[in-house]
Amino acid sequence: MYELEKSNLQRCSKYVIPILRPSYVKGFMTTYLQPEVSERILSEESKSVTAAAQVFLDQVCLLDALGWYQALLDALEAEDYKGLCEALKGWDFQTLESTKLHRVLLDRIEPRFTKLIKPRDLLLHLGDCLRKRECEEILAIENLKGPIAAAERLTDCLKRSDKQNWFKLLKSALYSCELTEALQLLEPDTVGDEEEGDTVMTVSFQYTEQSDDDDGMLMSGNPLTPSETPPTSATGEKSRGGEKKMREYQRELAEPVFQGKNTVICAPTGCGKTVVALAICEQHLKVKGKGAKVVFMATKVDVFNQQYKLFQEHFQEKDPDIRIDGLCGNQGDQLSMKVVMENNDIIVLTPQILVNAMAQGEVPSLSCFSLLILDECHNTTGKHPYNIIMTSYLDAKLSTEQNGQHLPQIVGLTASVGIGSFKNQSEAENNICQLCASLDSRIISTIHTNTDELQSYVHTPDKESLSSIENRDYGSQKVLQLKDQEEESRVCRALYNYTEHLRKYNDALIINEDARTKDALEYLSSFIQQVKNAGHDETERQLTAYFDGQQGVLRGLSSGGQKENPKLDMLQYILEEQYRQNDETKSVLFVRTRALADALKSWMEESDSLKFLKPGVLIGRGRKSSQLTGSGMTLNSKKGVLDSFKSFDNQSKILIATSVADEGIDIPQCNLVLMYEYVGNVVKMVQVRGRGRAQGSKCILVSDKKDRIDKEKHNMEKEKIVERAIRNLQDTPTEMLRKVFQRGDKVCRDMVKMVPERPRTEGSYQLLCSKCKKHSCYTDDIRVLQDSHHIVLDPTLFSRARTEPHPKPKGFMGLVKTRKLFCHCGLDWGIVASYLSIQNLPVLKIESFVVKNCVTEQQRYYRKWRDVTFSMKTFELTDIADSWNPCDLAIVTSTLKFALLNVWTSVLTSSGTQGSFR
Repeated sequence: MYELEKSNLQRCSKYVIPILRPSYVKGFMTTYLQPEVSERILSEESKSVTAAAQVFLDQVCLLDALGWYQALLDALEAEDYKGLCEALKGWDFQTLESTKLHRVLLDRIEPRFTKLIKPRDLLLHLGDCLRKRECEEILAIENLKGPIAAAERLTDCLKRSDKQNWFKLLKSALYSCELTEALQLLEPDTVGDEEEGDTVMTVSFQYTEQSDDDDGMLMSGNPLTPSETPPTSATGEKSRGGEKKMREYQRELAEPVFQGKNTVICAPTGCGKTVVALAICEQHLKVKGKGAKVVFMATKVDVFNQQYKLFQEHFQEKDPDIRIDGLCGNQGDQLSMKVVMENNDIIVLTPQILVNAMAQGEVPSLSCFSLLILDECHNTTGKHPYNIIMTSYLDAKLSTEQNGQHLPQIVGLTASVGIGSFKNQSEAENNICQLCASLDSRIISTIHTNTDELQSYVHTPDKESLSSIENRDYGSQKVLQLKDQEEESRVCRALYNYTEHLRKYNDALIINEDARTKDALEYLSSFIQQVKNAGHDETERQLTAYFDGQQGVLRGLSSGGQKENPKLDMLQYILEEQYRQNDETKSVLFVRTRALADALKSWMEESDSLKFLKPGVLIGRGRKSSQLTGSGMTLNSKKGVLDSFKSFDNQSKILIATSVADEGIDIPQCNLVLMYEYVGNVVKMVQVRGRGRAQGSKCILVSDKKDRIDKEKHNMEKEKIVERAIRNLQDTPTEMLRKVFQRGDKVCRDMVKMVPERPRTEGSYQLLCSKCKKHSCYTDDIRVLQDSHHIVLDPTLFSRARTEPHPKPKGFMGLVKTRKLFCHCGLDWGIVASYLSIQNLPVLKIESFVVKNCVTEQQRYYRKWRDVTFSMKTFELTDIADSWNPCDLAIVTSTLKFALLNVWTSVLTSSGTQGSFR
């Protein structure tokens, strides 16, 4: 019900969110949203109105109550959101779109504008575009906090106005109040060169280098350090607002692309490859005209957010008529790729969005586009989405059925093409040629002519390693099947618990080896306490009792029974020396595990000589199946850590990061990169080293492991081999042409397609919980939706499982996940979701189960649904009975049991009866 309204709301969210202030429709929230949800939205609004509006819209799109949409329109009209209300009634946002440029302008000049206006005087002239309550709030803020705070609130209210004439009324009010200087800011054509120069210097002072793969939130294009003057060797052009200007070395990188050739651009991190991509898009749109359709792809959501913002800012300044939209994550399930594609000139994507759209037929062919740009294109291997896209491209190119369709131009961006394993230059050349073949490119564009200019902007850190550290060495599936099923269930559950505890002990050993025994003990103690709190079984009671029995010895060791870790001594020495020489140092410390990152943070905070660093921790989002310790970071929390680290008020001087920061984090001030027992391949080495952007940067490997130090030395040698290989291939294009393997690869792919798919067997199979081996369901009751979601149509499943509210309810591919589904033993089985008007559908993940053949009783374990050997029926709406609503019954039953337990407990307590109740 209301699926069309929900879909349209999501699609038009970019108009609703910048205007709506949720607290103004509090009555609607009170009626239709849960109290805790309403409180969360109002709490979020105190920090960010935009974020609160996003949460409000997400929650509204989960509503199923009759009449909610009309109630929303009524609430908006009652609060004088007449412009927004009319737009939502007819799904026509042209009027709101017409005011977009005015909002952008006001947003850009806001820092100066708010210091030039007099809110109290202006309110006398702005009654027709502001609400009465807004005027009252602005006056109250001026009385409490002063005119600047009131001016900021007034500006925010204007930017959120849905009145078509608000900008005209604002200019008239400024004129009437004789606020000439503020009025000039609203008329850019009257602003002279001096103001423009001031704008550039403001941006330049804050950031030293353009982000080419920013994980964070930098704003500038090709800025300067505070000590630099505008470069005369580059373009000499000024950059205004969000527009990005090219330097000469960037123009050199883009030249083959400007000539229409498919190209792999290989250049150091920090050189501004995104600026190159913007210039390529700009030139392409001019040349192709109306036939242009550009896709820019970023592999990570964090990087997508940054690049999408940069594209919007650049073209808003350069040519506001260029239409730009972006899709990432589950947005692809809420918005039609076909609609986005038809209504925009540039689309910024994460590559899986395009893969899904191609699979679902929304993008019938890559010939729909004229240019594809692949950021971090070295990932075009194996089953990566990039490679899936390019395989489709190459199949179309080499197919006799192409029928004259024009395929898009391909541009890849990377800091290193040193992919795969190789021992010598010839093997490295083969790997590079394979990557180029996958990207249909015979051109590798690097910087030859303008190397001096490049070096003046991009500073490669000096590489060092420390090996004179005392070594401290310390002591990593088959399906179990027994005749006695009860015994099998008990043993499997015990093995599962043993394995989980061993993982945690292994993490603790890493902490003990690389940090302090104290930190390792605290990590284990926290895990054991969580196990106890979770209602542990007999095996877990034995394991926790064993740990409790050894705690005395462990605490004795952690409180001084061992000498200090020599690696920590060396790390402390490096940091103290670096900050003694330069107290403005910004450092990134890479570590192997999340637990170690937390341990090193605690160590620094407790060290008298290092606590001034105020360390921040940056880790990934965590495994979805994680139930106990080791939860990840959300995008908002990562942004907060990065903002603190990048700030100029020295909130944080060091960032402790796992591999999540290898690519996509850009900190121009960073001048020290520390790799703490952290070694990877050549590409990882180049990416990690590239985090140091400031002049005189250092990159230091801290390790007492000879094999790791040797591997890093080999990586440095391999980097030189890759450079020579690129140079040789550039100098001898015929050699590169000889090594391109496209047709041979297509023959292999065609042969694989010709091999008949292994038939899936008919018959009944039983799914058993992989932890406790209890029965879950039969495969006869499983239905496959959209070739990816596996739904169980057995309502009794909920009697064998328990559910909890999903912490992040949201939609994906037409489903809305509402609850988490767990076995009674605690193992995560999947989710409960709604589809169309059907509620409470259990959706399973196969990795949580063992599959048992009901005839042979043979058991097998699968990690992916695509690997299973049994057949399953396709989901049909006719499979669902009208009375389907099993989860509600299970929840009600669970609630009644809990209530009865409380009643009986009270009775027994009051009567003094001894005993137990189950």
